[in-house]
Amino acid sequence: MPYSSMERSTLFASAVRVAAVANSAGTTFAAGGKRMVFLLDVTATAGVAGDTLDVFIDVLAPDGATWLNAVHFTQVAGNSAAIKHYAVLDASVTAATTFNVTSDCAPGVTKPYLWGSAIRGRYTLVDAGAHGQSVTFSLTAIAG
Repeated sequence: MPYSSMERSTLFASAVRVAAVANSAGTTFAAGGKRMVFLLDVTATAGVAGDTLDVFIDVLAPDGATWLNAVHFTQVAGNSAAIKHYAVLDASVTAATTFNVTSDCAPGVTKPYLWGSAIRGRYTLVDAGAHGQSVTFSLTAIAG
């Protein structure tokens, strides 16, 4: 199925975001289909190497109240060039064992087997030294 016929959702529209934001949640939407494809598009940074951006994808657990972290994109440094990261969650993938979901994934880790009734994006932007860190990024999803 071509991507043009799949449902697209914007978790974070492209915008400049400033430092000292922890766990800011984006738009929540119902998980559709059997696969979700995510694109993190960082188009500009204004900071230094110690500044960081962490972007996450969370899924709503069967209890309807608990968010589980399924994706932690590779951490973006404050002095990074423009960069894009891609992740996939696939409901048909099964885990061979149980797994701990009490904390966020390490940077660059995806748990493709996590699935839930809803999905959200979340980010943390850290300014390591009051330099006025800012990052311009968007996060979009395609369901299929």
